[in-house]
Amino acid sequence: MKPPNHKVRTLWLCGALHAFTHIYHVALMPLYLPIQRDLKLAGVEQATLLVTLMMIAYFVPSYGMGVLADRLSRKKLLATGLTINGLGYMGLSFAPNYWWALFCVVVAGFGGSFYHPAATAMIARLFPLGTGKALGLSGIGASVGFFIGPIYAGWRAETAGWRAPVFEF
Repeated sequence: MKPPNHKVRTLWLCGALHAFTHIYHVALMPLYLPIQRDLKLAGVEQATLLVTLMMIAYFVPSYGMGVLADRLSRKKLLATGLTINGLGYMGLSFAPNYWWALFCVVVAGFGGSFYHPAATAMIARLFPLGTGKALGLSGIGASVGFFIGPIYAGWRAETAGWRAPVFEF
């Protein structure tokens, strides 16, 4: 028996959102040196701290997001998280200095923390039979994001500077 269209559509959207969540994790990695030069950082370790802080801001609120995913609309949590994540990245693309960049990646990481608790709970509820298969399909989105993020960011930075791919994501 085929699942209803809204379930399939929701699964595809969760997969796409999963891709963006993970694009945000890895897109900065090929941009470390251009970021270092542009923000006049003393060393590349300051640029790598951007991703470190983003990931700390991503994992610290995860338990709380899980509690919220059990109490609030998961769709609204996903939309809110993507919006916050995107705003953090957009702010980073305009960062005039290192401190602003650090603030923006913390915002982006916090926004990303909404995804896994809300999406996993939503998918498990929509697909009580075949939950593993549905989660596996959604998980493909993460792999797509991990693949596309650094390739696109590196290519785009070569043609338009590091801020362009950060803004476009």
